[in-house]
Amino acid sequence: MAKKKKKVLCEEMPPWLITFTDCMTLMLTFFVLLVSMAKVDERRKLIVLGSIIGTFGWHDKSYEVFSRKDTRRTVEPGPIDSGDLEPLKPLMWENAEDDLRFESNRFVQVLSVNADVLFAPASATLTPDGVALLDRIAPVLLRAQYPLLIAGHTSELRDELGLNYEPGDDERVPDLSWKLSLNRALAVYRHMLDAGMPADMLRLEGFGKYLPKAPQTNAENRRLNRRVDIVLDKRSLRMGQEVRELAPDRVPADDGTFDVDGFIFDLNRPGG
Repeated sequence: MAKKKKKVLCEEMPPWLITFTDCMTLMLTFFVLLVSMAKVDERRKLIVLGSIIGTFGWHDKSYEVFSRKDTRRTVEPGPIDSGDLEPLKPLMWENAEDDLRFESNRFVQVLSVNADVLFAPASATLTPDGVALLDRIAPVLLRAQYPLLIAGHTSELRDELGLNYEPGDDERVPDLSWKLSLNRALAVYRHMLDAGMPADMLRLEGFGKYLPKAPQTNAENRRLNRRVDIVLDKRSLRMGQEVRELAPDRVPADDGTFDVDGFIFDLNRPGG
């Protein structure tokens, strides 16, 4: 009787498959090493998983999938109270026309509001849209843990005054652009006081046309320069305390005016 041939269970492996298998093994080892080096915060992972299961539901189970006890947790997002201007960043996404700008570094945050949103041309009176915008950002400003500087800026006087511009306005003393920027900053300052902001948390300054954000070469640049900046400087709290300790006490006069180094401010008249 002829001997039956023994079946060959596997044929000879092609050389390319050996190389491919080695590469796959090395890649698997590499990714396992990466996972082993990653540090996972178990508490955060459980909270996130509990939120997902608690929101969408998975029968009567919790994130402990082998438990029948209802221990689901739904983590609701709460208000972000960082004490600075960071919560205002989402407003930038909603203003496609660049009416708001936000810039920041380690110490300073600047929210720039275009003056055309807040005021009519050549005016220092807040428009309804300007009041609505300030009311919208007021809750964040009220939670600020550092004093805020409200800084007014203008563009060239001919742009600001329009048809009201007259030859010689640029030579007037005090400079009209400085006065306009100060009155605009003062309007925002008063609105924030009415919203409940403590007076000692606010500073006021007018720069006129002398600190432009962009060269005054075209209408768009000049529009960018017409602005009110709300500046939060995390270094200003300590500096403010030092200034208050060194500054002499100043008391308003009986007629409601305030004398600061020869500059008379009338606290009773709108616009200063």
